Amino acid sequence: MAAVLAAGIPVVAGAGAGLALSPPSAGTALAALLFFVLALLADSKPVPIDERGEHSVSLAFIFILASQLIFGWEIAVLTASFSILVAQLSEQRPLVRAVFNTATYGLAALASSLPGLLAPPGGDGHGALIVEAFAGGVLFVAVNVLLVSTVISLASATRLRPVLLENARCTGPAFAVMAFLAALAAALWLVEPVLLMLLTGPLFLLGLYQRASLSSRIATLHAHTDSLTGLGNHRSYQLALREAIERAKEGEASFGLLLVDVDNFKRVNDIYGHPAGDEILIEIARVLRAVDGGAAFRFGGDELALLLPGDRDACLRAAERVRTAVAGGRLDARPPVTLSVGIACAPLHATETDRLQRLADAALYSAKRRGKNRSCLYDPARVRIYTPAELARQAERQGRLRGAENLVQVVDAKDAYAGRHSQAVAELARGIAEQLDASDEVVEQVALAGLLHDLGKIAIPDAVLQKPGRLDLEERRLIRSHSELGYHLLEGLELDPVDRWILHHHEHWDGSGYPHGLAGESIPIGSRIILVADAFHAITSERTYHPARSFGAAVRELRAKAWRQFDGTVVEALVAHLERSAGWVPDESLPAVVSA
Repeated sequence: MAAVLAAGIPVVAGAGAGLALSPPSAGTALAALLFFVLALLADSKPVPIDERGEHSVSLAFIFILASQLIFGWEIAVLTASFSILVAQLSEQRPLVRAVFNTATYGLAALASSLPGLLAPPGGDGHGALIVEAFAGGVLFVAVNVLLVSTVISLASATRLRPVLLENARCTGPAFAVMAFLAALAAALWLVEPVLLMLLTGPLFLLGLYQRASLSSRIATLHAHTDSLTGLGNHRSYQLALREAIERAKEGEASFGLLLVDVDNFKRVNDIYGHPAGDEILIEIARVLRAVDGGAAFRFGGDELALLLPGDRDACLRAAERVRTAVAGGRLDARPPVTLSVGIACAPLHATETDRLQRLADAALYSAKRRGKNRSCLYDPARVRIYTPAELARQAERQGRLRGAENLVQVVDAKDAYAGRHSQAVAELARGIAEQLDASDEVVEQVALAGLLHDLGKIAIPDAVLQKPGRLDLEERRLIRSHSELGYHLLEGLELDPVDRWILHHHEHWDGSGYPHGLAGESIPIGSRIILVADAFHAITSERTYHPARSFGAAVRELRAKAWRQFDGTVVEALVAHLERSAGWVPDESLPAVVSA
């Protein structure tokens, strides 16, 4: 800015000194004053050219360039400099900015006079006027855009090239048109000054029309835009979805509807406050907006959607990229943010808007039930569509479950290991059930049973739970009672089969377990899964009575006891889950499970 001021102020001062030394006639002075007033009026009301209000052009360019063509560079420099200075000071812009723009306009006006100063003599006529106007206009715009873009680039610490190209792209076409209008204004003045009014009136009316038209477009945009994230709102989403469905029906293009939900968003708002929640939504919107070819929307709260052209595989890959980008994004200071995504495609799954939304919502619900932080593509064989009555019952059941889960926190307070252990067993049980290709409902129930399997320990004395040495006979009897105690604590909550799986989760394949000595297939599948997950995590965890052992050691022990204590199929499902989720590769020396 200092460099521009150092160059621009002497140019403005030189123009003033030139006129003082060789003053124009009274008629020329009045005519120059008229062009100054017109330029000042135009600078006071610049015409915005984009909905965000980041770019605008001033019709003053026409009168500055015309004054240069008619009166010479001194009057053009003074007209340009003082029209922008007075306009910006009247708007109470910062003084340093107003002075910088004054110097910039002065340099640009001087540059616009170079074609006329360098033109060979004898170039009179309208053709020469047009060439000089266009060449001068190019130089005016080039100097103005270059200086302003450089200051913006330096102040915002961004590269100059994109700023320069953005400003040239937005304002270049408008300035090109105005260069010809400046030539027309000069020609009309030279023919008969009063004819200039034939141009000036429509120009200002056109500026007013452009401002009104843009205001209307902005109002329409706001009516279809979410104010927080800048994504399309619910109205915009419905319109876009209907249009996409129509195209899919006509065979023009398939597309996917991705419903996106932030996991545990209410908890983030409750713990960190709504500004933190807003920050998360803005970051997710940024990620969604960056998806190639996609159209992103926010309905309200943490409900977002993405319409994406392509087949089911392309949509699933895009969903995974979005989840990964959000998980590894700009929110390092917050707890990990994860997303659940439900996907349905048209025309593959549906060709009606309501049904497509129901299917995508069912897929999203399935992703939530399967542990969140995942994408689920609608599959009629795996994803169930719930009726409103069923959803109401599910909500009521979820309320009861939260009450049961709160009891686990009491167990955690009694024994810190038990709380960590229950969470780990729940995740292992979920992975095993998925590996066994269980339905979404069974996967969710197994995970819940894993979380609650030690619930009965709430009634076991702390001295027994936390005893570092071996337990005596009575203490072992108390510990063994925890599965039955847990079952009774869950009575009346309508959690079948979860409560039964908890009751039998210490039954052994050969019938040597407790409490009822069940054997083989008579042991519920959920109980067999929890037993394996429970044993694996106990072996690989540090306890008061044994050190943590490796995955390999744990698998070796589980396989050695397969078809005696454990269901061998469940043991192998655990091994496959560890390979898939943890990247663990079994040692070739580990014995395999033989058939039952």
